[in-house]
Amino acid sequence: MIDAYTVAAAMGMPCMTSGEMQEALQLWDDIYRGRVSWCKNRVRPIGLPVAVTREIKRLILTEFSASVDDATADQQLQQFIPQLRRGLDYGLATGGMLLKPCYMSGGVAVDIVPQTAYVPVDYTDGTCTGVICPEEVAIGENYYTRLEAHTYNRQDMTHTIRQKCYKSSMPGQLGLECSLQDVPQWAGITPTKVFDNVASPLFSVFRVPDANNIVPVSPLGVSVYADAAGFFKDADEQWERIMWEMESSERAINASIDLFRLKNGKPELPKGRERMYMVMQQPDNKTFFQAFSPEVRDTSYFNALNQILRRIESAVGLSYGTLSEVSDVEKTAEEIAASKQRSFVRVSDLQEALRTALEGLVYGIQYYNAYYSDNLSFSAAPLSCSFGDGIKEDSDKEYQRRVQMVREKLLRPELFLAWYFGCTEEEALEMLPQQQDDGGLFSGGLT
Repeated sequence: MIDAYTVAAAMGMPCMTSGEMQEALQLWDDIYRGRVSWCKNRVRPIGLPVAVTREIKRLILTEFSASVDDATADQQLQQFIPQLRRGLDYGLATGGMLLKPCYMSGGVAVDIVPQTAYVPVDYTDGTCTGVICPEEVAIGENYYTRLEAHTYNRQDMTHTIRQKCYKSSMPGQLGLECSLQDVPQWAGITPTKVFDNVASPLFSVFRVPDANNIVPVSPLGVSVYADAAGFFKDADEQWERIMWEMESSERAINASIDLFRLKNGKPELPKGRERMYMVMQQPDNKTFFQAFSPEVRDTSYFNALNQILRRIESAVGLSYGTLSEVSDVEKTAEEIAASKQRSFVRVSDLQEALRTALEGLVYGIQYYNAYYSDNLSFSAAPLSCSFGDGIKEDSDKEYQRRVQMVREKLLRPELFLAWYFGCTEEEALEMLPQQQDDGGLFSGGLT
């Protein structure tokens, strides 16, 4: 990616991304892609960063649904949701992402831009109101970069989009400014476009809702695994130790050469078992046969890895047992409950941050639809968004809890059936048997 300061300077705008923050963004990206400095020689990444972000994404979106009371906008939102499911884990890894709707001939489409691929240039009252999005294409031996700057003016209620194009002979460099007409796919883009009567920015930013401990004054988000980077290194190195322990303790047989048939002066070893035998010359013409089978210290090595995984779970806000071995985490009921509560709070915060970002996105979609259909007097429909309660409770435990409440006459049976089948109370009443007695369905006895 082109340096953030260079991008901001080219558009004559301030850069909100410090050098230290750019280094952190690059580190999180490298960790996610497995391109880290400690992975060399025998040490290789075991994929923990990807596992963490995918698990957090799964918890966020397990029961997710969203809709808008606007047929056109809702259709475009439903088309975007699969894209969100694919891109959210990378956004979590980089600390956030930009949701940028754009109007095309077929309607409004949404681009997901990870935090590493755009430059924030303005914030108002904690809300991002200005960004620059670079895009690079190669044509022949030249590289073209288009800078798309979005700025929102709350006082004038205007949203301005400016475009500039640059040409370079080297990738990752701006080079000299040129015309948008030089690139066929950009030839139809208007260099400057101003939208009036805009209630909020025509883009939305999802930010991981954690304090930035890299640059505390920075408005940028931090990766969900920002505090676990060192533990990922420990885990990768520990896994290499385990693999070396397995490899170095492989069974082997040292034997003198006279115990084997010779073919062309070389001993014939059992087919498929060649690496088990080490053929040696006879010392003092004595025949020998020695088996090498040391004790494998796997238990202590795996216990150490499990403790590292527990540290990772704690650092990223997941409950014990998500990455570590379940048998090792069943300590006390209080510890298990605390770790589950930690995971619930973590995911709930992320869900609320995502809800806010989607609300901004839905407004942008509806504004573009209204603007390009000459209907600027539109009233934006609100977003209906639900994440369910799957992260709060185990469904089987909740079932048993509600059944017990019915048996103790603390909950009416029809309300239980309405919850279980997702129907109305009237429909649930029709499901009930004609007669309920002490030996009925909810008594715990026989009918």
